[in-house]
Amino acid sequence: MRWRPGSPSPSALLAAALLAVAGGLAQHWGLASAFDRIVLDAMVRANRSEHPQPAQADPIIVGIDEAFLNSVEEPLALNHVYVSRFLGAMAQAHPKVIGIDLVLPEKRFQTLALAAHPELDFHKTLLGALLATSRDVPIVAAKVWDSDRHRFRDIQVDYAAVLAMQASGAASHASAEFCYDADGRVRRYPGPDCHPGAEGVTFDGEIAAAMGKRRAWNGLIDYQVGDPFGYVPIQHVLALAERGDTPGLRRLFEGRAVLFGTVLDDIDLIAMPVPLAAWRPGAQRVPGVVAHAQLVRNMLGRGLVEEPTAALMAVLPAFFALFWFGQAVVRKFAVAVVAATALLWLCSQMLLSGTWLPPGAMLFTGLAACTGRSALEGWRNWRERRRLGETFAGYVSPAVMNEILAGGAAAQQQGHKRTVCVLFSDIRDFTTLSERLPAEEVVTILNRYFARMTAVVHRHEGTVDKFIGDGLMAFFGAPNVLASPSHNALEASREMLVSLAELNREFIAEGRSPLAIGIGLHLGEAVIGNVGSPERNAYTAIGDTVNTSARLEGLCKPLGWPVLCSDAVAKAVGNPPTLIPLGPQPLKGRSAIEVYGWRPLAQNADQTNRDAQAAVPAAFTGTLPVQ
Repeated sequence: MRWRPGSPSPSALLAAALLAVAGGLAQHWGLASAFDRIVLDAMVRANRSEHPQPAQADPIIVGIDEAFLNSVEEPLALNHVYVSRFLGAMAQAHPKVIGIDLVLPEKRFQTLALAAHPELDFHKTLLGALLATSRDVPIVAAKVWDSDRHRFRDIQVDYAAVLAMQASGAASHASAEFCYDADGRVRRYPGPDCHPGAEGVTFDGEIAAAMGKRRAWNGLIDYQVGDPFGYVPIQHVLALAERGDTPGLRRLFEGRAVLFGTVLDDIDLIAMPVPLAAWRPGAQRVPGVVAHAQLVRNMLGRGLVEEPTAALMAVLPAFFALFWFGQAVVRKFAVAVVAATALLWLCSQMLLSGTWLPPGAMLFTGLAACTGRSALEGWRNWRERRRLGETFAGYVSPAVMNEILAGGAAAQQQGHKRTVCVLFSDIRDFTTLSERLPAEEVVTILNRYFARMTAVVHRHEGTVDKFIGDGLMAFFGAPNVLASPSHNALEASREMLVSLAELNREFIAEGRSPLAIGIGLHLGEAVIGNVGSPERNAYTAIGDTVNTSARLEGLCKPLGWPVLCSDAVAKAVGNPPTLIPLGPQPLKGRSAIEVYGWRPLAQNADQTNRDAQAAVPAAFTGTLPVQ
């Protein structure tokens, strides 16, 4: 099948396809994960603020805090008796499940316990409390990873045996490890893919199962749901039990999931995207029991935040690869901004309803498509500008070339009026000279002459309009605006004579005849623009100012001056004494005008500028004043 003009080119289709594949791979490899995490956290915070979602069923946290530790003599590791009393209180309160987010000991520590408190056997006390409470209330104990031994830590065999006998069927000992993102924050359910040892049984999943929910979960923690957690101090629970206030205990805990752990400011802190501990306002590092509570809150409500399938996420960047097509850079970027804004809004709304669509790979694919195509078009334009410059540099002046490359000359197709100083120059008696020379040598002489004169005009910011046989027309003041076009034209005239004298020395050394020229200058309005057809046109100046300049050049020979200018030019430069008034002079086709002669050469030079050996130019007698 052949490619048809107007259809996407094969190279463009290939580039878009490669971008789509790159975007899919970036999504698969998580190259945009850091950006996605930032966007996710920002949207979660915005949704919590603008669209708060109450929790359907909250677990309740019982916390061991600093006040409790300051009120007892034993260190945290030896608080078995208080844990036992807490479990006894829970037996009266009838919660649905108890999750113990504390590290139960691997050994009995009986000798140490009895030495501190001979009247108590801590091991038997805790063992008895576990046995008594677990008959009526499922207990899930946290299991932690031992990074030194590369395995989960076991709990003392007696405790494990008692918990294993629970009639509820809930796992007695489950992993309480979290799944950390690259930035150290917890956002994802700790499934087997990020669990040490590929553990499939989780602390939170077992608590949810005991509450009648499923065990298998996957997705992101929904931090949009619920208010910050408070906690019930353990000392308050123990006080209610000591007073025999069973109704008070049941009002707090009956039928609910209870999470028991530390709520200290320097132990077991977890980084989260939002602050969720009411007693630590603004702090995003909270005790681990709070993170578990948020997970359980999700499981008891609408569930975790789901994510699209990997296959779908690999395909979605392909839509943003379509931004490769089209060459209108500004419009394309405007559309891309609208599309990116719409995508972010869609992601926010989907997150609000419980689905997270990571936008990073799609946005980066769109950005790569826009910037890549823009860079390609920029390189193509640069290459085309360079080609145009190399092709037409010899045909138009640099000022006109810049207008063409910038598109300004095309805009001047119908022309516009501009005050310019027009310069006409002509080689004296060149027709006679050319009749006795071979055509090739005539062309060589003209090329060398015009090369010198063109360079002079360009140096003084003039525009070479055309070559007419051995004549040259140029104008100053368009397309680039000059402070004093007449001043530039006179300076160019002086340097043209200087350059001609240098060229004549070369001609004489080569055995050729020297050249002499006349230059006419006139200042006035002219129509400047592109003249011709759409297929071929020229940037030129037309009008009476051009004709007057040509007529002035024709008077140079009969009046005996190398440079003649009109009174308009003389006035524009302040009538300096170097411009000699010659009185009114009749011009063919129009009334007489005041004419000024200028001979910017040494006083002993040949007045007709024919003898190149004597025509050694002197520097201009001073800078022409500009009015």
